[in-house]
Amino acid sequence: MTLADLHTLTGAYSVHALDEDEQREFESHLAVCPACTQEVREFRETAARLASSVGATPSAELRRRVLDGISTVRQLPPELPAPEPVVGIGRRRTRRVTVFVAAACLAVIGALGGVAIDQYQDARRAERAVDAQRERSAGIEAVITAPDAVQASAPVTGGGTAKVIVSRALDRTVLLTTGLPSLSNARVYQGWYDDNGHMRSIGVIRPGKALLASAIDRASGVGLTVEPAGGSAQPTGDPIVLLEFPAGRA
Repeated sequence: MTLADLHTLTGAYSVHALDEDEQREFESHLAVCPACTQEVREFRETAARLASSVGATPSAELRRRVLDGISTVRQLPPELPAPEPVVGIGRRRTRRVTVFVAAACLAVIGALGGVAIDQYQDARRAERAVDAQRERSAGIEAVITAPDAVQASAPVTGGGTAKVIVSRALDRTVLLTTGLPSLSNARVYQGWYDDNGHMRSIGVIRPGKALLASAIDRASGVGLTVEPAGGSAQPTGDPIVLLEFPAGRA
């Protein structure tokens, strides 16, 4: 199983939906991945809220409106078995688990009233988070394994290391950091494209997370700064690291 596959198993692991081999491999990965540890914690908190919700008897009017609305909800088609590579099993399982949670919440709306509606919305948010994480992991893997991918790394002022991986063919970069010092809640790390001296934001990056960015355009490298919470339109201080893009492969 690839590193990108392991990153997509946080949702399935949180609801105990992995088989023994997948669980063993994911827990080995979890021991060295703070990002996945955080996501597992968040998913479990959501699951705990769903489990601890208190049911309430719906009014006759609410029951009528819910039953009327069910007729407009598209039924999921049956899931037919199809031969697929073993390496994708974690992704398919994650999708099945989150769809099942959402469908289960919808089915009990008539019995639990307003509380069940909140549960369903929580499950949909969890499903969207898993989908976004899967797409992000696939994008990162595509850059890392691209035939034209090149990379550079450098130490960060204050501690830690930054690495950038570039694929001009995909017009994407991946910025990775390790060992960055923790910041207060009022500060964040922010990545930038270096357009020949003009810094263009590529987003906030959490320590230990990978930042996937597109639209390289004329950028010659990337930088990292410390900014106020929420990020800045332009850097408010000097970069703590600057990485120049290596020359492309011949």
